[in-house]
Amino acid sequence: MSEPQNAPVASGESGDADPTSGAESRRGLGRALGLTLLGTLLPGAGLTQTRRRRLGWALLALAVALGAFVAWRVASRGATRAALSLATDPGSLRAVAVVAVVGGALWCGSIILTAVLTRPTGPDRGPKVVLSLVATVLVLAVGVVSFTAAQYATITRDTVNEVFLPTVPTPGVTQPGPVVAQGDDPWADTPRVNILLLGSDAGVGRTGTRTDSMIVASIDTKSGRTALISLPRNLERAPLPKKSPLREVYPSGIYGRPTCFSGPNECLLNAIWTEADQFRANHPESYPGVASPGRDEIRDVISEVTGLKIDNTVVIDLKGFQQLVDAMGGVEVNVKLSGYGAKLPIGGHINESTGVLEGVTGYFETGRQRLDGFHALWYARTRAGDDDFFRQDRQRCVVKALVEQVNPTTMLARYPQLARIAKDNIFTDVPAAHLSAFVELVERIKDAEITSVGLSPKTGVSSANPDYDLIRDLVRQGINPPKAKPSSSSSTPTPTKKATSPTRSPTPSPTATPYADC
Repeated sequence: MSEPQNAPVASGESGDADPTSGAESRRGLGRALGLTLLGTLLPGAGLTQTRRRRLGWALLALAVALGAFVAWRVASRGATRAALSLATDPGSLRAVAVVAVVGGALWCGSIILTAVLTRPTGPDRGPKVVLSLVATVLVLAVGVVSFTAAQYATITRDTVNEVFLPTVPTPGVTQPGPVVAQGDDPWADTPRVNILLLGSDAGVGRTGTRTDSMIVASIDTKSGRTALISLPRNLERAPLPKKSPLREVYPSGIYGRPTCFSGPNECLLNAIWTEADQFRANHPESYPGVASPGRDEIRDVISEVTGLKIDNTVVIDLKGFQQLVDAMGGVEVNVKLSGYGAKLPIGGHINESTGVLEGVTGYFETGRQRLDGFHALWYARTRAGDDDFFRQDRQRCVVKALVEQVNPTTMLARYPQLARIAKDNIFTDVPAAHLSAFVELVERIKDAEITSVGLSPKTGVSSANPDYDLIRDLVRQGINPPKAKPSSSSSTPTPTKKATSPTRSPTPSPTATPYADC
């Protein structure tokens, strides 16, 4: 008896492959890839189409809730303000780091689980390998994003905690600074804030610090209008606060009087920091509970000089200033000639014996230009081409340019670099809890007028024998907004227009406009 001619091949036995199995594998791979990609875009979304759908819906709900919260914050505060507020709040930064780590781990886990539950079940290994490779790449991408977010949050939190005063104050220690209110306007109860900006020729905390740049930024918190008050480094006869330990050396209450023990012409304003530190070294019981006698002493003396209560102090080392400008991408400044009409030197100093300018490496070209950190520092610091008073004008112009041109987006993108600069070169006594309020204040400053108050012979101030009543009057006039001019119906229109709308050169010079006009 003959066997059948067309007997079917049993499953698993040798024979031609089922033509439908490859198509089914491809369809299975497509579904697995689609759900895995969906779970990468929306955490848990891919799992909602598997037998672990409850877990998927729970992860998706958490992701949607978190996204809604972020969207609400951005919509209510604006993207830039919301990001800056987050970057200045250590508590929120800690939460972001935790969410980034835990959320990233759950997200990566959901991607892997989605791929495992949806992988093709056919005998063909190719689709499974493709799915595994794609899932691995997606997990790595999500992991890198989560790690970077946690790293940025941690670096920022550590920087805030190291540079700024702790959010929780030390018992028995009064934190400096203005009153910051709760609510929509943190400055509702504080009409004016005075910030002392010090540029030192040594790292913060080092012995022998001299403050070659001293500027008080007096800010109207409602309008943002800011007056930059530059103090001459060689100001003599500075008044000492009544509680100053230096009054044991200078009982007259005047620094350097009756006798300057540091030497002739050495009792200048910029020497007070060093003298206070030296006094503490010789008298350990002085300045009890004060971390930096020199820093506190120069702050209190400048308060006496200007008649303003100094709310907070910021100290930046000159090297740190250079690095900060570089991190910002440079600063655009209208470079002028020296106060005497010649090009300003880059580098160099005056030989005190010969009176000759030595060590110059180049000269600034005039005109509006973008300066890197090295050249911005020298433009603000040089006085070899003229004198201290013209240097004060240049310093105010550079500070004004930095405030006006700071780009929050750029600063956030370069936060790790800025964090290193801040930790190594900047001190401030601004409490971390007040940082979000200062973010709001900076936004107001950027939209307002920034003026200068010069204390120089042009305004009647003598560094050798200053009239401090005059200085305080100049400061009061400078910080108050100008009075509106009364309109007069009898005035002819032509002279009025010429007086209020002068033609301004795009590149002012000492011969065309006042040198202090940036």
